[in-house]
Amino acid sequence: MELKEVLRHRRSARQFKPDPIPEAVLEELLSYAPWVPNHHVSEPWRFVVVTGQSLRELASLRRQAVLEKRAGQPTAAARAERAEREFLEASAVIVVIQSVHPDPVRAREDYAAVVMATYNIMLVAWDGGIASYWHTGPLVTDERVRTWLDLDAAETPVAFLRLGYPVEVGVSRRTPASERTRWRR
Repeated sequence: MELKEVLRHRRSARQFKPDPIPEAVLEELLSYAPWVPNHHVSEPWRFVVVTGQSLRELASLRRQAVLEKRAGQPTAAARAERAEREFLEASAVIVVIQSVHPDPVRAREDYAAVVMATYNIMLVAWDGGIASYWHTGPLVTDERVRTWLDLDAAETPVAFLRLGYPVEVGVSRRTPASERTRWRR
């Protein structure tokens, strides 16, 4: 696809086919992550590709985190089971990790770079017929997940990116940029 077409047509997918994504393809997707604007060329990202047994472990951690977050709600158990199943249906989950700089301005600049690096992965995946779904939620602050990922004190998860070949591609609506743009001349 041409870039403009990829930008307009990329969609998140919630359901994936059981087909695995080859490791070489995942490596190629990740190879595009660093090619984003990055102040001071700090490259504040790190990625953990989770598949196989590790994906089952992460899915279980997600179930636990969602169950605790929704404790006392009548739908807590069902939502936690769905959260686990969503991860288990993915071919892979890429955990996006940021090294957080102590200067808040620099940390914000680095966060923007990490998000753009992640979006590069999503766009290249889409161009190759692979869909993604960006997750945050209770996993980004769960201490068990931090321990499982072996994060140091200066690192934080930014997103858990589910990847797979989509069962279906949804339709999405966007407000035209002109409706959210103000010109000052």
